[in-house]
Formats: sequence, structure tokens, C-alpha cells
Amino acid sequence: MEVHLSFDDYCRHYATEESCAEKIYREKWPYGYHCPVCGHNEASVIRTRRLPLYECRKCRHQASLTTRTVMEKSKTSLVKWFQAIYLLSHGATAMQLSHSIKVTYKTAWLIAHKIRHAIKQLIAETPLTGDVRLLESRYGITERFHTWAVHRPMIAAASIAEDGRMNHVRMEGVAAGHLFRGLVTKEAFHQFIHRHIAADADITATAGLHHIARHKPLFRFSLDANRWMNRIYFGIGPKHLKSYLDEYCYRHQFDSQEEPSFTDLLHQCAIRPAIPYRQLILTAS
Repeated sequence: MEVHLSFDDYCRHYATEESCAEKIYREKWPYGYHCPVCGHNEASVIRTRRLPLYECRKCRHQASLTTRTVMEKSKTSLVKWFQAIYLLSHGATAMQLSHSIKVTYKTAWLIAHKIRHAIKQLIAETPLTGDVRLLESRYGITERFHTWAVHRPMIAAASIAEDGRMNHVRMEGVAAGHLFRGLVTKEAFHQFIHRHIAADADITATAGLHHIARHKPLFRFSLDANRWMNRIYFGIGPKHLKSYLDEYCYRHQFDSQEEPSFTDLLHQCAIRPAIPYRQLILTAS
């Protein structure tokens, strides 16, 4: 599967619940079953349910194949989940998912955010390393029926390859409490660095908006992300802004890689726990 498949070919490859379940098993347990409680590597398989149930032969702990994956406790078929993962890796919206995989908009919205939460967990675990550029930028929420936009501060950072290309990018909005006269404070930069950049990284930072020419590619990237959010979603509010920025940054890192983004995203969804619905709707950026 380490190839770039069209959506139709991908759907044919994962056309049944069984083929999807086999893929989840390989991603979740690449070296065979591993009990999450006691670490034992043998289990009895109970196949009387829609999805296999694995019972550890040592401690008797039972777990579904989708336990601690983004698909846990979901009533949506694995086939539709797999299709959603492919489509979101290519930038699909919840509305597009709803039409393509034939689910309600609410279900598509929830699936998309659960997938984004897997991306968010990955990004939180992988700080930028090496030569890192850091700057202050802006994002604007454009009203759907108006031409004006409200511009808010944002911090963007990127790890830079030897050829000058941006390998990985991190972005997030800045809360009002971390602004002084509309500009990002040093404390906001320090917190961003602590969350997203390795301690031994070589950081070149640019504060304010008057020296962005030093990091034009990164500034353009942040503007492109802003345009994407405005064009597709007519702007994203602060509640879910981080999730959409993480998605945009995640997809960028595969632009120059041979591995297709849906291959890695499928892996992330198979090894990371789902965000509970209540937590999702209460989440602040």
C-alpha cells in the first residue's frame, strides 16, 4: 500500500469490513497481538460481533479491534471510515465527506474532527528540530456575506532543510491574553517554543510584522493557510482553529515525500484514541 492510489482504487482495495479490519490489525499490532493491560501476546478471538473481540489468554481482558483507535465505539462501518481517512488526507470537508461516503453531515463532521484529533496528537508528540524559523503572522475570519475580515495574531514556525525547503510547519492562534497592543508577547512565543520546538533546535525568531521578509516562504505558507480556511470554510473560529491548522501543516509535510499522506494518516487513526464527543464540542484552541 506504499503507493499513490486513486480514490477508486483505494475503495476497491478496502471494499469490505474484513479487509479494513485486517489493515487495522496490522497497523495496531504490527508484531502480533499485544494485550494493553498485561502485555501478553496471545488472545482468543470472539467473532460473534460485528468486529472481532480479542480476549487475552493471560488476564482475560477483552478489547475490540477498534479499542483505542479513532473508530472506537463508532456505528459507522470501517469501509466508510477508511474512505473518510483517504478523502480528508486530500483536504475534503465534512460536507464533501457526507456526500461521498453517504452519511449525515453531523456524522461526517464528527468523523473529520476525530481524524483531525489523531493528527493533533501526532503533532503534539513531534517537536520541530534542527534549523527552525519562527515568526508572527495573522489570520483573518472573513464573513460569508461581507468583504471585511477580522485579523488576529498567529505564530508560525518551520524546520528548514539544507536546501532551504520547509520540512515541517507548526501554527497556532494567539489568545487575547498573550497580546500587548495587538502584538504577540514574548511569553506567547516562549510557550509556543516549549510546546512545538525541541530544546536543542537552532531557532531564528522574528517578532512583529515588520521583518517578515526574512522568512518569506513561512509567511506565505501562513497566508496560504488563511486563504484556504476562508475559501473553504469562510473562516474558522478560535474553538477549532488549531485542529484545522494542524491538518494543513500535516498535509504539507507529504508534498515532497514518496509516502502518500493517507498511508500515514490511516496508521495514526489506528493507533490513537478517539476524542469523546463531549470533549470535542467543549474544546478550545
